[in-house]
Amino acid sequence: MTRIILDTDALVAGGARKKLDLKIKGTDYSLRTGETINEVELNEIEVLLFGSREKWLSKEKLAKMPNLRLIQTFSAGVDYLKFEDIPEKITICGNVGAFSEPIAEHVFAMILAFAKQLFVHQQELSNERFNHHQNHLFLKEKNITILGTGGIGQAVVRIANCFQMNTFGVNTTGKEVTGFRQVTTLSNLDELLPISDVVVIALPLTFRTRGLINSSKLNKMKEDAILVNVARGAIIVEKELFDYLSKHPKFRAASDVWWRSRPKSTEEKFTQNYPFFQLPNFIGTPHISGDVPESYDIASMFAIENIIRYLGKESLKGIADRKDYLGM
Repeated sequence: MTRIILDTDALVAGGARKKLDLKIKGTDYSLRTGETINEVELNEIEVLLFGSREKWLSKEKLAKMPNLRLIQTFSAGVDYLKFEDIPEKITICGNVGAFSEPIAEHVFAMILAFAKQLFVHQQELSNERFNHHQNHLFLKEKNITILGTGGIGQAVVRIANCFQMNTFGVNTTGKEVTGFRQVTTLSNLDELLPISDVVVIALPLTFRTRGLINSSKLNKMKEDAILVNVARGAIIVEKELFDYLSKHPKFRAASDVWWRSRPKSTEEKFTQNYPFFQLPNFIGTPHISGDVPESYDIASMFAIENIIRYLGKESLKGIADRKDYLGM
């Protein structure tokens, strides 16, 4: 029996595909795409590189893949997967780090837009007001707290250090991470929020982080702080953020992620639960912080390199802890 690595959407870019082909050449593995798999061959699938076709993770489909041992997602986050439907014998890995650097650049684009009040100046100039008396935020030696010290958090902290900011990280263990001045756990978040000039959310959405940033947390932050979310919308309580921004005009928030499902096409309207874009202290982008021309190749390589680790029986990156998603 030839064991199969299945790419459900033919997502793998050419360079990454060649790298894997070289690795599996002469072995009992075969790299296949979803369109080429028949019902008999489902039994031979051991690795599933999952893109966006949900049918491959249905209970019915999984039942036909008894030898499946690894699901490697093309996306960094795995919160959209139905963990209750996936047998425990299967390891699930997110594509951790694949989009980190472009996302970090996007984070600082948002921070700088607020810190230098770019949109305020743009609007005033368009209204024929040449007002150069504005309070800008000088980032040097200001405090930035990054929630999540994984791939995105580490990419953000590298840029923050270029601005000579004081960098604080928050993760589940409190373990030190290179580049951070100090790392602590979520249990100490209330101590960091009052001293933070900038807070960046780069945590996965799990049972523990859903609704983490609520009115209580917002009220602990500086009145003129900057909050940036490039993780998942549901980490922030939507209504409480909207109400807080409405009542605290000096506070600023930017988000690349949303609480409603994204439109399936550019023709479908983007709707909101609350009119965030009526607020002058809010910036929003359509979940594109990781989207650059190079993203496809980079993400392909990250995913394939993790699959190669699996083939070589090496430790894997981005293993999802089921307890975080099942609320155990």
